[in-house]
Amino acid sequence: MATTTNVSGSGTVKTPVKVVDKNKVGFAGLTNETFLKLLIAQLQNQDPTNPTSNEQIVTQLSQMQSLQSNLDLSGTLKNLSNSQQLSNSASFLGRTIDGTTTDGKAVTGKVDRVLIREGQGILKVGTQEVPLNNVLELKG
Repeated sequence: MATTTNVSGSGTVKTPVKVVDKNKVGFAGLTNETFLKLLIAQLQNQDPTNPTSNEQIVTQLSQMQSLQSNLDLSGTLKNLSNSQQLSNSASFLGRTIDGTTTDGKAVTGKVDRVLIREGQGILKVGTQEVPLNNVLELKG
């Protein structure tokens, strides 16, 4: 918990520190339930002399479904890309490569581990990390 001393210095107030997952912020944090709550609030607070038309509600529901489909597709494509990167990287396991690290240092050696970081395949040669795109030669 974070501790804050008030201006007069006569006491402290403890406030919880909330950590927010980056995947739950902005559009990524929207769910069907969130959208429906917003839609219900809109309907409850609409101007009774000028109510929202059925067409507007259907349009909003359609847009929500489209957004959800796009988010689902984006997640699926990201998973597919990660799987492809992992598969490509795994084909280098136990083989000797020449390559460079992200900072340009030359590396030669046997690939003993692979991982995916931020959607990119990384080959581990001892303690050195060689991005899959930085492999210059496959030796054996």
